[in-house]
Amino acid sequence: MEIKGAFGSSQNLLPEQCWRHLAGISTGQMNPMTQLYYKKAIYSPYRDRIPLQIVRAEVELSAEERAYLTAVEKGDYAGVKHALREAEVYYNIDVNCLDPLGRSALLIAIENENLEIMELLLDHGIHTGDALLYAIRKEVVGAVELLLSHRRPSGEKQVPSLMMDSQFSEFTPDITPIMLAAHTNNYEIIKLLVQRKVTIPRPHQIRCDCVECVSSSEVDSLRHSRSRLNIYKALASPSLIALSSEDPILTAFRLGWELKELSKVENEFRQEYEELSQQCKRFAKDLLDQARSSRELETILNHRDDQSEELDPRQCHNLAKLKLAIKYHQKEFPTAALCSRGILTDPSEGRRAMVQRQAGR
Repeated sequence: MEIKGAFGSSQNLLPEQCWRHLAGISTGQMNPMTQLYYKKAIYSPYRDRIPLQIVRAEVELSAEERAYLTAVEKGDYAGVKHALREAEVYYNIDVNCLDPLGRSALLIAIENENLEIMELLLDHGIHTGDALLYAIRKEVVGAVELLLSHRRPSGEKQVPSLMMDSQFSEFTPDITPIMLAAHTNNYEIIKLLVQRKVTIPRPHQIRCDCVECVSSSEVDSLRHSRSRLNIYKALASPSLIALSSEDPILTAFRLGWELKELSKVENEFRQEYEELSQQCKRFAKDLLDQARSSRELETILNHRDDQSEELDPRQCHNLAKLKLAIKYHQKEFPTAALCSRGILTDPSEGRRAMVQRQAGR
């Protein structure tokens, strides 16, 4: 190591000499252990070394396959098209090969939001695998729409069983496209899927004794509980509730209460269920805040369905929604500023007292 002297002259020093030079310590001032340390540092190149080696080797790509994936990465449409044609004629390229990050050409195109190359790959019968789930997670709306509208040719080969194995997938088997879209709360993607009449599994009770729940819990109780959490996480999506529920506020009330009850019995995921319950409560409150006039506010608060109230249907100003909020312990709803202002201006002392009692809970 070269160090400038006091008058600008250079000195080439060994590491321990450099340290002593900077610290102003002579060899005589160093204790024996310190001297031994620096001696080992110089003369023992393998001192305190951990040997490393690759234990999971990647599949080697041919030069043509590397060029093919590079063309997809760069968005070289002509290069990708040429590679696909050569693969059809000479079989020199596995069009479903994976790069070192485990991405196929289709996943690379999705990540780069290159819809033209995506369409080209799909037209040449590339395996889709988890491409739809991948596009949903990346929230690439155009890619999701393209994959949903893609129809496999009748002569397309089936995906090899190895590629369909769950251990090679980034997603657990219980995750469906609509569930993943609801987890991301992407309104556009959820709408695309709901328009195609997709469904979400109905969650069973905690101690359900049906064959499916019993067998799933016996095989892996943690995965069974996580699967239930994934379903509720999807159902609590504000975008999904807004799109698929005729009465979003009532749905948020009921779901928020159910999630709160689940947090008391699902110890492993108590915090997650509590957060989802709060999310539903905030959503109901935010919907109420969208009221732009007293008339709209009155319509929301007095809205009722055939099953929500046991009162006389002839009572048109019975604050059905507010009573439901009290029933389902939705404190945020009646204490919202807009709601309180609308109710407290009402001359009825009973209504004012009801709001004040709920706010104090």
